[in-house]
Amino acid sequence: MSKPALKASQEGVKQAQEAFTQRRFTQESLAHHLGCNRSVIGKFFNGESIWEKYFTSICQELGIEWQKVVSGYVPPLVQEVRSKVRELIQEWCGSMRILDMTQPIKLSQIYTHVNILEKLTATRRKTIEELLKECEYEDFDRFGLGKVVEEKVPGVDAVNKYKKLIVLGKPGAGKTTFLKYLAIQCNQGNFQSNLVPIFIPLKYFAEASDKPSLFEYIKQQYSGCDVTAEQFDYLFKHGLALILLDGLDEVS
Repeated sequence: MSKPALKASQEGVKQAQEAFTQRRFTQESLAHHLGCNRSVIGKFFNGESIWEKYFTSICQELGIEWQKVVSGYVPPLVQEVRSKVRELIQEWCGSMRILDMTQPIKLSQIYTHVNILEKLTATRRKTIEELLKECEYEDFDRFGLGKVVEEKVPGVDAVNKYKKLIVLGKPGAGKTTFLKYLAIQCNQGNFQSNLVPIFIPLKYFAEASDKPSLFEYIKQQYSGCDVTAEQFDYLFKHGLALILLDGLDEVS
């Protein structure tokens, strides 16, 4: 029978490397202390699979929780809360209301993959020579706008890359659709399945008569899902929620 194997996630490797540096280990000294081959330590820091007992022992020596760095691990509380909010997330995010249409339409029927710019083109500083180089004669009436030359990245990749992210765009550009897509994909276990999806329209939060804090408002909105305030507090404190705040441009 093969022994259970675990590997660190990309973010987990980064966290482990920081702890490794702080403790001033060498791979040789860590391997000697754990009674394993140095190649095992190397595989761990390369994000490759190693035996479970070595994986947990390395994490213990580094002073980090193995559950937080392992790839594919879903904490029991996350599994429980995900199952409780699943129907509500599907109800809130599974469809969109379109102007001139009497009935909502399923998100899966209208969603197209989003590519975004990691840098705001409006904040770039350019010389007159650079602007002239980008400006073609027939587009001279658009002088100063130039062409978008920044590299685009898939929206989902950007969300994976950054823990905190603001998605900017013109009205109707698809921001709400994108956030609902992320919520549904997380809800179905296809995206960041180790987190609990939380979708909040900020417009309704701003209009709440009792003026709660954002976290209190989230607890109120999901109170019908039989999730306790203590469970939400734990999820928020340990970074186990994918919080999607929609409509920042709709609140003052």
